[in-house]
Parts: sequence; structure tokens; C-alpha cells
Amino acid sequence: MLKKITLLGALLFSDFAFGQDVHFSQFTQTPQLINPGATGSFIGSFRGIINYKTQWGGLGAAYKTYATSFDMPVAKGNGKRAHLGIGGNFYKDAAGDANYGNFLGGLSVAGILPVNDYNSFSAGIQVGFGQYSAQLSKLTWGNQFDGEGFDTEINSNEAGSLSSKLYTDIGAGLYYKFQNSSRYFLGSELKTFNLGVAAYHINQPKQDFLGVSEEQLNMKVVAQFSGTFDVSGSSVAIVPSMFYAQQLQYKEVMAGLLLKLGFGSETRYTGLFKQSAILFGVHYRVKDAIIPQFYLQFSDFMFGVSYDYNNSSLSDATNGNGGFEISLKYVNKPKALQRSSF
Repeated sequence: MLKKITLLGALLFSDFAFGQDVHFSQFTQTPQLINPGATGSFIGSFRGIINYKTQWGGLGAAYKTYATSFDMPVAKGNGKRAHLGIGGNFYKDAAGDANYGNFLGGLSVAGILPVNDYNSFSAGIQVGFGQYSAQLSKLTWGNQFDGEGFDTEINSNEAGSLSSKLYTDIGAGLYYKFQNSSRYFLGSELKTFNLGVAAYHINQPKQDFLGVSEEQLNMKVVAQFSGTFDVSGSSVAIVPSMFYAQQLQYKEVMAGLLLKLGFGSETRYTGLFKQSAILFGVHYRVKDAIIPQFYLQFSDFMFGVSYDYNNSSLSDATNGNGGFEISLKYVNKPKALQRSSF
């Protein structure tokens, strides 16, 4: 029993907090992870996104997170009537030498209600299934110490891996989107903006790990905003975004601004504008990190890269090294839709 408690404590420390949620700085590239109501709410027939992040490498084995998502509108018709959005998302994180982390897969459904040509509201729900695990074969144990070092050829008499019980996780969200590429708003050609609020771990699932500790995953509230504001008469746009999350007394606040430079030409047959663009700027996570970001958008694809430069009290141990993150998004836009948005 004592060995189990000691092992559990080590695993908890490697993850900083049991049940810590997945964490991406490029939050605009993880729609289902920040609001189930965003599922299927975009221009196009389907959307797929891949995300990867590695962080805290200066503290030892880096914390790695992998994610992928897919969603699409269903029975959309001309887009002027109520329809559904469906999607799925998966993520896996791993920390420390034992690759201790969580795997969660979820399915999302949203009801989307277009109010007119420019405004739409949606409400979504997400049901996921998660499990924590670790690979004990990658750890060393006291009985493997031969007086000079640890001999991994000596049998540790421990299981090669362990996992927690499977748990169910429920989330829900409300989402609003405004899109208008022809009218003026506050002196600029407003392309689009969206905002939403969501709650995750609504059922506050309990996680039994090693049969020693049963932890409750507390509800988390998320709010987010992002937009693209075209500068009139130019190919330049301003792209602000904000993110807020709170779980018990713990808060995360991040905000930033990107500059978008568009370039491209009209399509030969439709006469519509098929745009490419570069976006660059910086975000700031309050009391934690400065985050330069760069995106390259080419037709239906968008590639993003960012780096978290840590400026919190942890920077004394990390020398400012935070997290490197990349994303790849594909949105199938039929008929070369005009002026695709961020």
C-alpha cells in the first residue's frame, strides 16, 4: 500500500495537478475543446484539425499533448434554416518518464439557428470518455539499484503499465457568430466575429487511480471571443481574440492580436476570391507566458506555429522555456468561398 501511495504522489507531481485539462495556446484552432456549440458552425462542408504541443522540456521529460478533431454541418441546405452540426475530437497527453497522462475522446452535437444572413446562434453538447494511464516499465525502482546506479535489467516486480477506471465527461456550450463581408461596422469591413460560453465536466466525474485515491474532476467554465476586422480598401485585417477559463479558484486569461495580410486572385470560373494570407502577432497568458504566433493560410488549409515564452515564477527553473505548438486545419470550402475567415 505504501508503495502505491508513493507512486501515486510521484505521478500527481509530474502532472502538477491530477485531472489537469488539456491546454493549447492556439485556442482558436481547437473549437470543440473550448465550446461544443461551435461544432459545425463554419462556412464549408467539413473541417479537420490536428494539434500538437510540447512544453516544460527544461524540467525533464517534456509534457506532450496530441489532439485531432473533425466536424461538419448536417442538412444545412442553403444555410438559412435550422440545422445540426456533428463532430468528434480526441486528445492524448503524456508527462514525465512514465508517460503519465489522459486520453479522452468525445462526440459533439450542436443545433444551429441562423437568424438572418449575418447572425446565427447555436447550442451544443459533448459526451466524452476518458482514462488516465502510465507506463511503469519506463521507471526505475529501489530494488534495481546495484550500489552504483539503476540496472533496468533487474526485474522490478512491478506491472508494466497501469490505468484508471474509464469515466464519462459531459460538456455543453452556447455560441454566437456574426458574419458580414460586405457591410461596414465601426468604420471597417467586418468579416466575422464569434463569442461563446461553455461548461465542461458538468457531471463532475470521479476518477479512481490505483485504487488508492478517488478524485473529482470539477466543473470548468470557458468563455471566448475572436474576430476578423478588415481594414477598408486594403488586404489587411485585424484579428483579436480572447480566452477565459475558471475551474474552482484557478483561472486562465489569455488575449492577443494578430495582423492578417491577404493575397490571392479571382477564380477563373466563379469570379470569387480564393484567398491566401499570413497572420502574425502575439498573445499573453496572464501571469504565465508571452506567446508569439504565426499562421500561413493557403486556400482551404491553415498551418499555425506558436511558442510559449514562460515569464511566471516557474521561469527560474525553465529559463523561460515554455511550449512549442503547431496546428494544421483543413476546411472544405465549395466553390472557392470568398475571403475565408480565421
